[in-house]
Amino acid sequence: MSSLYDISIPAYTDITKTTQSILKKGEEHFKSQGKDVAELVQLKIAEDMLNFGVQIFIIVATGRKMIERVTGGSPVDTPMKEYTLPELHELLESLLKELSQVDRSQVDERGDTEVPCKFGPEEFKAKAKDYVFGYPIPTGYFHLNMMYALLRGQGVPLGKKDYMGEFMKTFTKA
Repeated sequence: MSSLYDISIPAYTDITKTTQSILKKGEEHFKSQGKDVAELVQLKIAEDMLNFGVQIFIIVATGRKMIERVTGGSPVDTPMKEYTLPELHELLESLLKELSQVDRSQVDERGDTEVPCKFGPEEFKAKAKDYVFGYPIPTGYFHLNMMYALLRGQGVPLGKKDYMGEFMKTFTKA
């Protein structure tokens, strides 16, 4: 049976690494097309949508909140602001470092611990194991999907392998 650590930290690490690789591929494409890579941050599909940079910010902020809640540790501040591409790369790198330092036993002890979860203006409570399945993991995938769609809409040559690669890294060919 998988532990709380197994269902949270490795999955969010994969989300973060996939975010990095998709972001890099988007930057490379923009450069090859002679486009200003700084424009990536402002991409939107719809006017009322959060921009590309905010999609990455939410992935990082959600990952940090998950770490805080599944370890009982102190939150790492991730202020909501407009980030530049270099700052977004730094945020992703720092999140990967934080994820790699999470203690398995500390997380596995907290599966039934009640943790807070804020979704927009609404506040909820859930057991840590239910919280992981119900909020950070789906949120990470949602915003990763938005990034992918935004880049595909700009002609970035991304395919399913670009998205799935990190999640399938332990697979072997039959």
